[in-house]
Amino acid sequence: MKRSLILCALICLVAALLGWRESQQLSTKKEANANLVKEAEAISGKNTLSRKVMEQRTEYFAMKEKVKALTSDYFALLRNEGGASAEELGTLRENIKSRLEELDPSAIREFMEEFNKNPDVNSGMKSDVNEYVMNVFIKKYPVEMARMMSKTPELFSISGKSMPDRGIYDPFKYLVYYYSWEKKDLPLVFQCLAEARPEFQSKYISETLEHYADTPLRRAELFEEMRAFASTPEQVKLVQGQMGDLLFGRPDAKVTFIEVSDLLQSANLSSDELVAATKEMQKKVRVGETGQWLDWLAKSDIPDEVSRERAFELATAWTEKDYLAAGKWLNSAPDSPEKSAVASAYAAK
Repeated sequence: MKRSLILCALICLVAALLGWRESQQLSTKKEANANLVKEAEAISGKNTLSRKVMEQRTEYFAMKEKVKALTSDYFALLRNEGGASAEELGTLRENIKSRLEELDPSAIREFMEEFNKNPDVNSGMKSDVNEYVMNVFIKKYPVEMARMMSKTPELFSISGKSMPDRGIYDPFKYLVYYYSWEKKDLPLVFQCLAEARPEFQSKYISETLEHYADTPLRRAELFEEMRAFASTPEQVKLVQGQMGDLLFGRPDAKVTFIEVSDLLQSANLSSDELVAATKEMQKKVRVGETGQWLDWLAKSDIPDEVSRERAFELATAWTEKDYLAAGKWLNSAPDSPEKSAVASAYAAK
């Protein structure tokens, strides 16, 4: 009996060991299969990546060849060595323009580099190519072109200097004009400025005033866009430097007190913005409205010291142009720090 029990136990133990061994072998096979699948996927991924890299390289070199041929044809057009007629030249220009319109930003950069590498390029040729920059590239890729012109201004003859033989129009200036005046798209203009380097922002932000700030409503819109644009301390300072001209308009077309005061009320300027906006206001207000501005200063949120300074400057200019009117205002105005400043300026005359 005992021998039978021992024999059964041994049989069960052997069966269990065989089952465990089979289970381990199966697990090992599964793990090996999984590793093989991973290796196959990795190889496939590398092959796919390799194919993509090869495709990109092929596309890149094809783009370079395409741009090189286009640049060569463009120079042939400019030189007109074959003596083509005016009609033939017109057809050739249309062909060049249609091919330029096919370029994406990376190809445009390649074209401009290829163009500027030619040692025979002169100011007339640079002026000619900038016509395409303005009428083709900027109208198709404004943000990308703003970034490109800012990073490589030498490719677009942007230097602040006119060429000795022939003036070259600044394409970045044209970008701001086109989207401010013709398209009335302020958000896009400031998106382009945001992509540019600080020196470009400083140079071109005033162009928005020239092309957009022709009505009180548009000046109010410009206020908001400038505020939204100013995301760094440098940009805040830059925008505040424009506020006086934006508030009072061009020196040759002084806006009325009512227009400006309404804009001030709707714009809800901070104390710092008011200080910036009223800098040198004596040069910008209408002489006959100086008294109204002195009254406004007394009620404004401008710091007292700055308000007295503004009042003194206004009164100094006023007494030079209309001494009697300044005296009448002094006789009727209530006492205030601003009135004291005006009295000092009046007495100095």
